[in-house]
Amino acid sequence: TFSNTTKYILNTISANVGNMASLAIVSVFLNFLPMLPIQVLLTNVVSDGPLLSISTDRVDEDELLRPRNWDMKLISNFARFFGGISSVFDFTTMGLALYLAGSNHDLFRTCWFIESTLSEIIVTFSIRTKSRFYQSRPSRFLLFTTVIFGLLTVLLPYSPFNTVFEFYPPTLFLLLLIFGILLLYFIVVELVKGFFYKRT
Repeated sequence: TFSNTTKYILNTISANVGNMASLAIVSVFLNFLPMLPIQVLLTNVVSDGPLLSISTDRVDEDELLRPRNWDMKLISNFARFFGGISSVFDFTTMGLALYLAGSNHDLFRTCWFIESTLSEIIVTFSIRTKSRFYQSRPSRFLLFTTVIFGLLTVLLPYSPFNTVFEFYPPTLFLLLLIFGILLLYFIVVELVKGFFYKRT
């Protein structure tokens, strides 16, 4: 219970720090809102679907060897370190979306919604364990909710509900570009987490 609660906190706080920092910084330079309030709320709701299922997740054996206490310094360092990485990829997505979407602000927001939501979901599989992600099996329910909410994130801009949230369906090229950014993000987090835990 403690280990899975910690996973949720580390994931959520690092993603939120990254997104808030990105939103605050780009708002200074853009003449439009980079994401509408309803889209921010939707991002939180959709990304929390899989994160809540972390309560059913398997726990690595080394986490069960001894009782653990809250480590606020670890949580703070984790939020800054991985939140900073999240912001780098947010800025990458926004820069490409701004260049390719032009004056289509709805398309820009849609691209960032997809990237920011999916990044919070998929990075769970890296930061849920200190080992390599393939060495630690997640629970089936976590996998199931990830697939469901991941598909919801991608398909929503192409559905009749896109007008409710003011989305604009991205082209296949833009969608593949976002997936490429997400893959690179996951790889970077997977590579640097060992360095982070050794240092802290």
